[in-house]
Amino acid sequence: MNVGHKRKSHEHRKDLVGEHKWGDIGQIIFLTIFVIGIATDLFLFKLSAPWQEEFLWYFRIIIFIPLFLIAGYFAQKAHKKVFQEERKNPMVIKTDIFAVIRHPMYFGSILIYLAFLVLGLSFIGLIIFIFVVIFYYYLCRYEEKLLIQKFGKEYIEYMKKVPMLIPFSKIKKQGEI
Repeated sequence: MNVGHKRKSHEHRKDLVGEHKWGDIGQIIFLTIFVIGIATDLFLFKLSAPWQEEFLWYFRIIIFIPLFLIAGYFAQKAHKKVFQEERKNPMVIKTDIFAVIRHPMYFGSILIYLAFLVLGLSFIGLIIFIFVVIFYYYLCRYEEKLLIQKFGKEYIEYMKKVPMLIPFSKIKKQGEI
């Protein structure tokens, strides 16, 4: 049986299932690698210079701003729902942003990476971004195993109705309203 890691500040919270013990440090490591990768590409190797000349900076900013704002919205709403609203009885959170996507904090994080990738148009950043998405997918799957262990069929039913990482991506089956 997997037991999720809880930060010391959350050990008293029985309503939280936990997360992968390397989740936080992994996110910091990937963020560091991403920033160094983009900076190295932009200022040292300049592999992405042709792309950057093709797509002018102000067009990239026009794409960056909404991506960044949407990312912040998803991450903030999820963080507030999970950590600021302590539930007396542990339950599957199915309301608010969690009615749209199962892992809105991770989705927000991925969008932030994507926003900066669009801004920098870095080939090295793109390669790192692919690994970042794989890492977040791994964290999602790990946490879902913990949630299934704790909530069983209720969480499995929730999984069938709400997409993991791409909002509104569930395709309704024939006959569903």
